[in-house]
Amino acid sequence: MERDFQITVWGATGFTGQIVTEYLHKNYGNEIRWAIAGRSIEKLQSVKNKLQLNDSVECLVGDSFDEKSLQTITSRTDVIISTVGPYALYGKAMVNVCVESKTDYCDLTGEIPFVKNSIDAFHEKAKANEVKIVHSCGYDSIPSDIGCLLLQEKAVEKYGKPASNVKLFVMGTKGTFSGGTVASMINLMKEAKNPAKRKIQSDPYILCNDVIDGMPNQKIQNFTWYDPRIEKWTAPFIMARFNSRIVFRTNDLSNYQYGRDFVYDEGLAVGYGMKGKFRGAILMVAIGIFIKLMSMSCTRSLLQKTVLPKPGEGPSRADRESGYFKVKIIGENEEGENRTTVIISNTNDPGYGSTSIMLAESALCLALDKNDLPHEYGVVTTAMAMGTTIADRLKKAGFNISVSD
Repeated sequence: MERDFQITVWGATGFTGQIVTEYLHKNYGNEIRWAIAGRSIEKLQSVKNKLQLNDSVECLVGDSFDEKSLQTITSRTDVIISTVGPYALYGKAMVNVCVESKTDYCDLTGEIPFVKNSIDAFHEKAKANEVKIVHSCGYDSIPSDIGCLLLQEKAVEKYGKPASNVKLFVMGTKGTFSGGTVASMINLMKEAKNPAKRKIQSDPYILCNDVIDGMPNQKIQNFTWYDPRIEKWTAPFIMARFNSRIVFRTNDLSNYQYGRDFVYDEGLAVGYGMKGKFRGAILMVAIGIFIKLMSMSCTRSLLQKTVLPKPGEGPSRADRESGYFKVKIIGENEEGENRTTVIISNTNDPGYGSTSIMLAESALCLALDKNDLPHEYGVVTTAMAMGTTIADRLKKAGFNISVSD
């Protein structure tokens, strides 16, 4: 039986939720049946008026800790977009009711413990109910996950086997973060004080099920070094730890189509020559100082009061539209041969402009392109849930995606 809505934006009154809502309205407002949802009918109505949404867009009220109210929302829609974070605090109940009501789900989390808990609690039931629970449908981790999928498909087509050594390089980026990102970061730092949860964040295969002896000891770049593949100095990329776990889960769920010897990492290109080396060293020092200050309650509180954006705050429209990102993913065999390259870029702030497009298009992909998607269910990755269909959608939405050998 057809449900009332194809898509519902959960958390539509938040900073990212409003950007996603505006994107759907401007690009698909008359083409889909959709709704917005949150805790306050007054705030939802205010967003509806502010963005001049169609009268057909309903406002649905629920609470992250009231499963009955969430059930009422999910039972009326095909796909839930969740922008309500930190997900470790506010996300579990929504995932649960989506599984129970057989409603597909996507979010933009970058929280390893939350994804791990989601897999443990809901994967098997979601699989049995043929539901797709898809985490990390934004800058974390679509460029990494879909980029690697495209690269491996090209490698198999050209060389007969997947690339065993793959690295993503952030070639350029301009963007900032919101109060919601700060809240998620703080929650992850608090969880890291728990030894068990710290282990979850450090194990590269923590999101995988079929792990055997002899698989590579995956290493995250922790220092600045010169990389001849791009002929530049590179520094650690702050989201490499999370993104790599998503890529490894795709490999695991696909019965290791990338191979058991598959190695993956990410780095940030910082420039040429001594200037690039110096820039990388300064960046590492700055990140180290920031993490140290954020890890201590007194300095963290001071930063929150004086410098960091508060919940609901984020980059202006002008800042978002002046942002951009470009990543280059290079795959080779162990001998450094049979090279394949994927480049993905977009002219929007990666954390909010580009992420909101990726999240919205992921939901549209789940809702409208079901006949073209892989028959993979459970708590799955974008590559397993949507395959290359999401890449086609992103190209139409203005992303540049190229594959070459």
